[in-house]
Amino acid sequence: MNDSIGAFIQWVKNHKYLFVTIAFLLILVFFDENNMIKHFRNNREIAALKAENEQLKNSIDDLKQRVKELNKDPEVTEKVAREKYGMLKEGEELFIVED
Repeated sequence: MNDSIGAFIQWVKNHKYLFVTIAFLLILVFFDENNMIKHFRNNREIAALKAENEQLKNSIDDLKQRVKELNKDPEVTEKVAREKYGMLKEGEELFIVED
């Protein structure tokens, strides 16, 4: 039994750099403040935010195009004001018909 323990201790002494390297990698992967797990989570979150950002840019472009259309044609502006916001001209009455 003592021989096997002594042999193990000798083997550990011979491979101390391996143990230090493994310990260093474990610290980097699991225990460091900026560990690899957080790094992968942050990369996934960044990708999701970039996709959302692109979607919002497209939405902004669509809205800008809609504003240009509304500014060009007063009839379209009046139609949107009447249908979406229920606005009326002076002297008009609004009747809402429910199905």
